[in-house]
Amino acid sequence: MIVSDVVEIEKIPDVAAIENALREKGMEPLRWAIVEVLENAYRISVSYIK
Repeated sequence: MIVSDVVEIEKIPDVAAIENALREKGMEPLRWAIVEVLENAYRISVSYIK
């Protein structure tokens, strides 16, 4: 089943590092997008297989 969530991760300047941070949260990202930029973090919409 494909699930979509919004998660918050610390600001990381590298796309590969963002994907690794999502994997560390237990998500293998199929598609993701930064939906909000906070002072020290990104809010990311991510779709992944659960």
